[in-house]
Amino acid sequence: MQNNVCAYPINGASYIGKPRDNTVMFIMKKIESQLSCLKDVYQCLVFHEEGMQIPEDLTVRHCFVSAANPQMEYARYVIALNEHRQKADRQMKYRLTDGGFYLGEDVSIGENAYIEPGCVIGHHVRIGKNAVILANTVIKNATIGDDFYVNENTAIGVNGFTMAKDEEGNVFRVPTMGKVVIGNHVEVGVLNNISCGSAGDTELHDHVKLDALVHIPHDIVIEENVEVPAGAIFGGFVHIESGVFVGVNSSVRNRVRIGKNAIIGMGAVVTKSVEPGAVVIGNPAKPMERK
Repeated sequence: MQNNVCAYPINGASYIGKPRDNTVMFIMKKIESQLSCLKDVYQCLVFHEEGMQIPEDLTVRHCFVSAANPQMEYARYVIALNEHRQKADRQMKYRLTDGGFYLGEDVSIGENAYIEPGCVIGHHVRIGKNAVILANTVIKNATIGDDFYVNENTAIGVNGFTMAKDEEGNVFRVPTMGKVVIGNHVEVGVLNNISCGSAGDTELHDHVKLDALVHIPHDIVIEENVEVPAGAIFGGFVHIESGVFVGVNSSVRNRVRIGKNAIIGMGAVVTKSVEPGAVVIGNPAKPMERK
């Protein structure tokens, strides 16, 4: 998207900690040290808090805009960027297939896929071979690997819950600009919600297994061989390392990291990061005493 803020074309959004070329982002003074992440990318639009010192070598490869409230300026820019994207997508058409599901344009589905009636496969979706997609599932803004199995009435690639406030304190939605990336041999249960990344991607790696009624928010990363039984709820930006087991009806706060092979007990409320191999239980969750 061409714009009147900087000379570069801006094609999406990203984060200061994980930037991508030709994207928009914002940064606050309290994490000013993360400006160094911009040394390996080019032509980003960066809204930054007033009073920050921007290194000269970065100013020649990026566009920096000072603002009293950089998050709000970022949000306004992303809203305009999303409207431009939506305008293009709304020119595209869905068709009702002989199998009774709706299929968007620019979609790739691998061989031997089985898709039941009532499903919606959105524009630009990529799905690997041997997929099983059961009735009334909606998949948008997603890239999915081989041997995917999803049960009924699940929504994948939907808007995340990302909000900001204007000058008057009114809450408004910031569009989610990322997508969902799912690996191979992943299974998703009935009535799951898997949200797009807000600026990066929501990631489910190989062999992740989700039971019914699980909420996967924006920008979560779930590594290989993680099991999540029914009713688990996560906050945004959670990172779950490989081999973790998350108990029934547990809750994990946003921006928490769960270490490799940890176990989250049934009904646990996790408010802090968990060490690899630990077993945590209770509210708030604490390491279980070993006898």
